[in-house]
Amino acid sequence: MDVKNVFLQGELEEQVYMVQPSGFLSILNVTSVVYRLKKSLYGLKKAPGAWNAKITQRLQQRGFAMSKSNPSLFIQWGQNGPVSILLYVDDLVIVSADQEEILRVKFQLGASFELKDLGDLHYFLGIEVICTLEGLQTNQRHYVLSMIFKFGMTDCKSITTPLHRNVKFRPNA
Repeated sequence: MDVKNVFLQGELEEQVYMVQPSGFLSILNVTSVVYRLKKSLYGLKKAPGAWNAKITQRLQQRGFAMSKSNPSLFIQWGQNGPVSILLYVDDLVIVSADQEEILRVKFQLGASFELKDLGDLHYFLGIEVICTLEGLQTNQRHYVLSMIFKFGMTDCKSITTPLHRNVKFRPNA
């Protein structure tokens, strides 16, 4: 899922003031006006934090718990098992064994944010995701191939492990 206009959705807790943008025409014909922002704007240093606070609050209000080991991962136990949401800026990956739970979560989040459903997950942060009968498999094949091309190693002979077998490593004394 893609959340539209994320940096325009966060509410600012601090008082932030902004000079009137150049080229802005005021009804009062006054050019030296200062505005107090109530919501974040693109380019504002506080915008990412304000968005993260808002999405975290919404997810927790809907029963999701933030993972202690990864603050971008939110988990909720549904009727048929866990539902996980992985958050990266404006992208949400929703994972569950139960398709109805995924639809429920999409509906709930759609009530708070304008969402765009990007369909089944194929790539996320450069990681390829393949759905199989056993579950989800991930790999970085595309990244590895791009590095091979970048460094001119396309004609290299491939091996499973680039080290001799039975090599024993010792710490430097």
